[in-house]
Amino acid sequence: MIRTRTLIPVLIIVIAVILIAVGVVNVMSGPASVSGQVVSVDSASVTTIANLTLEDAAGEQWLFLGSGTFSGFTPSHLIEHRTLREPITVEYEESESGELVIVGISD
Repeated sequence: MIRTRTLIPVLIIVIAVILIAVGVVNVMSGPASVSGQVVSVDSASVTTIANLTLEDAAGEQWLFLGSGTFSGFTPSHLIEHRTLREPITVEYEESESGELVIVGISD
């Protein structure tokens, strides 16, 4: 009887600590990223990216949605990267609907 009374609270505490640790790791990991060649760019305006398709080194194509402007990375600059075959790195987050949303871009 004594073991059951002490075992249940200990198990609850252990489970809570594990869940908190998993949550902290997810929050601290930040956005994911992928590097590769620009395949296509659709612009929403002269300065805003609507969609960006990137091909990684393994040949997998990634479709990203633009979510605003990105310092120094206009649609025309990304087209230049595509033309010159210069790689870029896209940081992204996955939306609740499963779409990949651009957080940042770097060369």
